[in-house]
Parts: sequence; C-alpha cells; structure tokens
Amino acid sequence: MSEAGDAVGGPGEPAVGIAGYVSPYPYLDRLQEKMEERLARKVPIAGRFCGFCYGRLRAADEVCAFCGRPVAESGTVNEIPQDVLKAFHVRAKTEAAWVHSGAFLGLILAAGLFLWQVIWAPGILGHPALAFMVLILGGYLLAQLFGPILGGQLGYRKGSRKRDALWAAHLAKRG
Repeated sequence: MSEAGDAVGGPGEPAVGIAGYVSPYPYLDRLQEKMEERLARKVPIAGRFCGFCYGRLRAADEVCAFCGRPVAESGTVNEIPQDVLKAFHVRAKTEAAWVHSGAFLGLILAAGLFLWQVIWAPGILGHPALAFMVLILGGYLLAQLFGPILGGQLGYRKGSRKRDALWAAHLAKRG
C-alpha cells in the first residue's frame, strides 16, 4: 500500500478496494449515492441525520446504518452541513470530468483514424465505407474504453481522495 491507502500491487497481487483505492472512511462510499440524491434535490433537505456521518436516519433507528455509531453517542442534526455536501459533490464532479474527458479523447482518436483512412490509407483501407464504419464503431469502442473504463477508474480514485481530504478537514474542524 502506498500513500492515501491506494493499492499498488505487483503482478499476481489482487486489486484492493474499488478501482484500486481503499478509503480510510469506508462509510463515505456507502453515503455517496445518498448525498448525490440530496445534491440533486431528489430528497427533502431537512430530516433526521446522524450527527457523525450525516446519513439519513429513520425515526426508529438507534444505530446509524452508514457509520455504525449509536445515535445516542453522536446525536442527530436536522440538516447536512454545506461543507460536507461540497465534499461529496467534488467526488462526483471529478469522476464525471475524467469519464467525459476520456470519452471525448476516444472520439477524437476515432475521428483521426477516419481522416487517416480517407486521406492516406492505401487500397481497401482507404474505402470511405470502411472508414465510416471505423468512425462509428471505433468511436463507440474507444469512447467506452477511455471514458467509463479507464477514465472512470482514474476519476474514482482522484475524486475519492479529494472527498476524503475534505472529510478529514471537516472532522478536524469539527473536533
């Protein structure tokens, strides 16, 4: 393991965590989807939240389902602080930027291959019908490869590190 808990293994070592990253705060991964729902205003702003991790609680909950702390120990709050929401938003935004950038790179590469085929490729490789198929199918495949597959993993790791750093700063500020 190297800094920030990301798994950097040699050949034959199994990958650890999601996309090779292990968060020091595992409950944040479980909360990510719920916080994104809150950020998208799909759920009410006010409610009953865990005083430690800000996971939404039902009225009968005595233990937080996200961080596992007893509600009596950490208390409850009525609203999620803005700096906590910002941490979850940073992770989602970073991952999306990497996915979109990677997909766009794949499309640019396919367009470049298409132009090469049409302008310089010899014989059957230079046929416009084949070049068009390469543009369409190659664009799709390269966008998938560089976007969700490669960019998604890089974006997840970088976004999770940023979110975890902001969460650590929140915990330090909170005391």
